[in-house]
Amino acid sequence: MRRTIVKGIIIFVPIVFCLLLGQVISAQGAEGTPLSCYVGNPDDDQYLGDVEVFTLAGAASICNRTYSDCNGNCTACYIAEDGSQICIDVTGRQYVNQ
Repeated sequence: MRRTIVKGIIIFVPIVFCLLLGQVISAQGAEGTPLSCYVGNPDDDQYLGDVEVFTLAGAASICNRTYSDCNGNCTACYIAEDGSQICIDVTGRQYVNQ
């Protein structure tokens, strides 16, 4: 009887672990934020493309690494929940783009 219980635990624990791990991975995938990358000021309409990030820290740096045309001067923008466009410049400053 004891052997059956131990065997059940040995099978049950990895299954629970895999299910929990799957939840963590799927939750991370759902939280990505699409960024639009622009050279310099987004109002100049020098759009390069989009990237998806899981944190906004260093968003402009991600655009700079992704698109060589940035030449270190990319601005990353995303649409906030209220519909406004928030931009992040290379210094990390966030502002609402009107």
